[in-house]
Amino acid sequence: MARGLKLLYVENDEALLGLLGNSLALNPAILSISSASSSDAAFDLASKQSFDAALIDISLGPESISGIELALGLREKNEHLGIVLLSQHISAGYLSSLPAQFGYGWSAIQKSATLSIEYLVQVLQATALGLNVSDPNSHFEPAESDNLAAALSPRQRQVISLAATGLDATEIAKQLSLAPVTVRQELSKCYKILIPNPRPGTDLRTAAVLRFLRETRGLD
Repeated sequence: MARGLKLLYVENDEALLGLLGNSLALNPAILSISSASSSDAAFDLASKQSFDAALIDISLGPESISGIELALGLREKNEHLGIVLLSQHISAGYLSSLPAQFGYGWSAIQKSATLSIEYLVQVLQATALGLNVSDPNSHFEPAESDNLAAALSPRQRQVISLAATGLDATEIAKQLSLAPVTVRQELSKCYKILIPNPRPGTDLRTAAVLRFLRETRGLD
């Protein structure tokens, strides 16, 4: 995505809404941010403008529907909207316990005092591209001194760049005039290069794309 993200942030805690909202607005990767403290306000904003991603607290208070219900409603209106669920109750594997509608472009991360703005923005960007981040403890942080993307071949860089747009192996193959099996082989090589020591349960595609974008484009 060439421009910054257009973000919808929904949180019923007014203090957190202002604090986190202001911090996100200062990040150069965020083009604009609209904030809502209730599901009704969020639906109203979504009816007036389009967003690339929505950051939604799961618990929005007794006067509102849940963040999950809100997310599903927003997604019905915009099938390309990236959804990032935020809650202190989210644990590893959270998405796998949700209904089948939670697939392309859904992520879930844990709300905590140690959650960094940089990581949150990376998750929002990845989710807006159609990727999923489901392990709140897997931040996919590279060593400062390592630039593993430099080890990719020109063709591997082409393949992972297209993967970062959300295309699957078949579509990537069509664009590069390659056989799908060749693209899958190249993706596997990219994963091994970019994520040499994955943690158990790591989504290799997501982790590799995040690292590639961070090292080559700065996720701007």
